[in-house]
Amino acid sequence: MYKADTLLEIDTSKIPNYGHVLPKLATTWSVPHIFSGRVILYNPKFITEKPTSYADLWNPKYAGHVGIIDIQYQTTIQSAAMISGGSFTNYEPGKAKLMELKKIGFKMMPTNEAMAQALKTEDVWMCIMWKARGVMWQNAGVPVEIAAPKEGVVTYISDFTIPKNAPNKDGAYAFLNAMLDPKPQEGFIEDMGYNPTVDDVELTTAMAKRVGFTEEEKKLLLVEDSDYLAKNDSQLKEWWDKEFKA
Repeated sequence: MYKADTLLEIDTSKIPNYGHVLPKLATTWSVPHIFSGRVILYNPKFITEKPTSYADLWNPKYAGHVGIIDIQYQTTIQSAAMISGGSFTNYEPGKAKLMELKKIGFKMMPTNEAMAQALKTEDVWMCIMWKARGVMWQNAGVPVEIAAPKEGVVTYISDFTIPKNAPNKDGAYAFLNAMLDPKPQEGFIEDMGYNPTVDDVELTTAMAKRVGFTEEEKKLLLVEDSDYLAKNDSQLKEWWDKEFKA
């Protein structure tokens, strides 16, 4: 939408709370709402040694019990690229790496919800997923633990934007400022399992500690290249459907 010139550049002077936004999450065209990071979920009953890398999903010991989510094709190719010489501006090495996984064996699930069910029934033992969902699935009785890959914890960021044709731009700015207030940010932690995007929220509750990241994990937080994805999404999806899933 930004590339298509449909969004306003954010005037941060109209958002008093914007000064507390975590710099890594900011863009010129959006205000970050919530965030989490991409981790590895695993069932300790079957994966007795805690994973440390995305490469652990390629271990032949787990053949047929590694889960892949169809709608997560971008993040899956990116994760594979991160362990095979690729980068945030070059996912191509991830394709060959995923073809290796195809030979080893995996289970394809159509959606995140289907993956949760497969983890709960122990059909799947390990998968790549956002930490927030992992925590919420734990709350629902899914037998998983969470591991941060050494390659880096890529952030998932939910943003709010203002369309150029918005009929009430002042109201939009008021909403964005209220959204960044500590009180709703605390509510997003408890109700949604995501991290706050501002630095003036006290992470003191049990839930906040579970969804948050350690100091070492914070050093691993990465932000993907949106420009590369905008230019390459269609060819990544075509390869996924015609080659990987075929």
